[in-house]
Amino acid sequence: MQTNSSKLNWLTFAGFVLALPAAYLIVISVLKYNLHVNGPFDASRPFLESAGIKEPLGWNINLLIAVGPVLAVMLSVFHVLKIEWHFSKEDFQFHIRVQKKWFPLLVIGFATFIMAILFFYLVGENCR
Repeated sequence: MQTNSSKLNWLTFAGFVLALPAAYLIVISVLKYNLHVNGPFDASRPFLESAGIKEPLGWNINLLIAVGPVLAVMLSVFHVLKIEWHFSKEDFQFHIRVQKKWFPLLVIGFATFIMAILFFYLVGENCR
């Protein structure tokens, strides 16, 4: 008998993989521009430019960097949230439970952290 948790583990892993390109770009950018370690960024530059990093947002790597962490949260949140509702004549009951499953919670936290970094970069870069 196969349970749904194995399918959801693959969804959580897929979400983690979707968040990795944004995290990689953030790490190599911090290394280059803040810590003056040019190696990883300069080694990745030809691939990133051929993947369309200098192009506007479209069907290129920019879309993966911008939307990947959002998709990671959406794929992982279904693994930990359980929503129940019950109707009766007198009341309406709505319950939200967060299950303690560590890998999906870590993926949600990781992707949320990446989205926060991207948001603060967007605000800091454009508020001058």
